Amino acid sequence: LSEPAAVIALGGLRSLTRAPEAKMVLLTPIIMLMVFGGAFFREPIDMPIFVRPLIAFGAMAMGFFTLAQITGNQFGFDRSGFRVFVLSPTPRRDILLGKNLSIVPLTLMIGGMMLVMVEFLYPMRIDHLFALIPQWISMYLVFCMLMNVLSILAPMRIAHGSFKPSTTRLIPTVLQFLFIFLLPLAMAPTLAPLGIEFGLESLAWIDRLPICLVLSVVECAVVICVYRAVLTRQGNLLQAREQAILELVTTKSE
Repeated sequence: LSEPAAVIALGGLRSLTRAPEAKMVLLTPIIMLMVFGGAFFREPIDMPIFVRPLIAFGAMAMGFFTLAQITGNQFGFDRSGFRVFVLSPTPRRDILLGKNLSIVPLTLMIGGMMLVMVEFLYPMRIDHLFALIPQWISMYLVFCMLMNVLSILAPMRIAHGSFKPSTTRLIPTVLQFLFIFLLPLAMAPTLAPLGIEFGLESLAWIDRLPICLVLSVVECAVVICVYRAVLTRQGNLLQAREQAILELVTTKSE
């Protein structure tokens, strides 16, 4: 990492861990674990072996959905602090990279709690379990690419200590809902390795080979390359939009 990206990542993480908004977000998966985990414990179901990774996918996706309200409006929570980025000579690509990396610990913690519950209730094949690592990275990068665009195109200033926007605008609100609905579709291709393995095994062409694991690693490498290319273009978009974002996320009194 470049020094500016590392500083922005650390500063963003410290801000999130201290902000009451982030603490409210972190309570959501705990409540969901209690609700859904209790339901599964009361009425255990014998899940087929290929359905269990789908449950794990849903658990990881739920962790990303939990953080979508924060990461989809990254600069809105900066408020007047966004001036630091506007005045900084830091490449805008590094700003976005630092912002993306700042949520990694939170997504790992939320997703990890979900996966521990899933693995405890419905143990997966060892190769399917290890395939979740590159799959999570692919999902994370897809999530970041979408949320970066949303943060740039539809910033909303958030009141201190809450998730409520200071002013409600029609277009940003519609874009927020649209991107959240598109998120599952964007993450769905990360299930392709599992689907290919299931198809090959159902045709009896292979049996018990770690096709899903190998294809998940290949897919992850492709997504990383796409992310690196897209991040540069998103940095250029941020630079073109930064004055408009500054006007939206700050107030005249600031």
